[in-house]
Amino acid sequence: MIEEDYKKGWRQHFPTYHFDDRDIALEEYKVAAKNLESEERVFLNASNVSLVSSAALGSLLVGSSDRLASVFEGVIPAYIISIVLISIIFGFSFVTLKYFVDRQRSIVFSGRKVIILRRMLGLSYGRVQLLLPNWRVEGADQPLAVRLFPGWFTYVAYPFWIVSIISTSVVLFLSAYIVKQNPGFFEKTSPVIFIASATVVWFFSTVFVYRVSLLDIHETSRLLFYRIVAKMIRLPLVENFEYIIYRAKLSFYETDRLGIDTAKLKKFLVFIEDKRFYTHVGIDYRAVLRGVLGIVKIKNRSGGSTIVQQLIRTLFILDLQKTYRRKFLELSLAPWITSVFSKNTILDMYISAVRFEKKCFGVVEAMEHFWSKVEKNPTNAQAFFLIERVSNVRSRLLVLKIIETARSAQRNGLMNEEDLKELFFLYCQAVKRNKIIASNEQVEYLRSALVS
Repeated sequence: MIEEDYKKGWRQHFPTYHFDDRDIALEEYKVAAKNLESEERVFLNASNVSLVSSAALGSLLVGSSDRLASVFEGVIPAYIISIVLISIIFGFSFVTLKYFVDRQRSIVFSGRKVIILRRMLGLSYGRVQLLLPNWRVEGADQPLAVRLFPGWFTYVAYPFWIVSIISTSVVLFLSAYIVKQNPGFFEKTSPVIFIASATVVWFFSTVFVYRVSLLDIHETSRLLFYRIVAKMIRLPLVENFEYIIYRAKLSFYETDRLGIDTAKLKKFLVFIEDKRFYTHVGIDYRAVLRGVLGIVKIKNRSGGSTIVQQLIRTLFILDLQKTYRRKFLELSLAPWITSVFSKNTILDMYISAVRFEKKCFGVVEAMEHFWSKVEKNPTNAQAFFLIERVSNVRSRLLVLKIIETARSAQRNGLMNEEDLKELFFLYCQAVKRNKIIASNEQVEYLRSALVS
């Protein structure tokens, strides 16, 4: 069955995928669970070793500085010796942190595999998650609940704190030693500032390196920064970006599995929502300028959001009421999303995941909402109709906008007279079925404009 689906081009993805042979799946689960247990044991043992070795190396470096200075007196300046010692602690710290990063990755990916296999075997803790935390392997029902970096005050970060605190203490001592041995270098600069600066820079360098090393599949340092900014400006973002991205991709895979041709939808999406989509990095600066001029009432107000910004708004921003702060985050995150996804993937995710109508997300739901069926090969009129309904939460018939956009599409060779007639029919039927709210006068005006 699975082989037949593969030949047809179907792609099954967790949690819809299942095993036909449960015995093989069960053995795979046992191996994965054993590997996870082994990885966690290694991690904990290594944490204890790192505590002892870091303390020993720190004591050795601090205690040997005077002795080394006396041995090489007149041959090597004392500050060079201190720099060498700092280099040693630098190498030790970052090699140790790299080791724990690799171990953490192994643990997380093993844990995610265990969760996937458990779900494929038909096992789910459901409401028992109230007793078993769903962010732990023991209780999770979806693999991305297990995070690569669960937080600074979890057991995952213990090795970091051990290495960072000890190495920072060594740098503090060696910085003071440099000042003591070379007082002439600090006639114009405060020794306290030098020592404090060296210590702070060292500590935050270890923080940055460690955190960046535990970026998940689609995370970047830019995303981390703006998540912090979002908290500072009190505009909440979703907690688990990876899971939201996974669900958006899964929506596209379902669209693809149903055999829906999205070529015309993409064509009209770019034409209606973002004509310069393929030439910018998620921000259309002309549209931004138009929006600013609209705010200060120099020009009529118009939407300046690109397709990328709309996707960010739909997937990642929880509070849409704080308009200016939301716009700031949309603009800030736009280059991130274009750096991790191709333009075609962004269009796929948009069509399959964004809101087309009130409580109607993705093109499949939109088709079922308006037509009670899925159109695998939508016409030009159907594609235009669906894209025009994007984010129309009030279900209104925007007659003037429809006429202007449809005639523009005709002038650009995207639609002909027959397409316009079909388009009017689609709107007329949607109004009759109470899917769109419009008066008889609006419908007649639309007819006069679209039907020759």
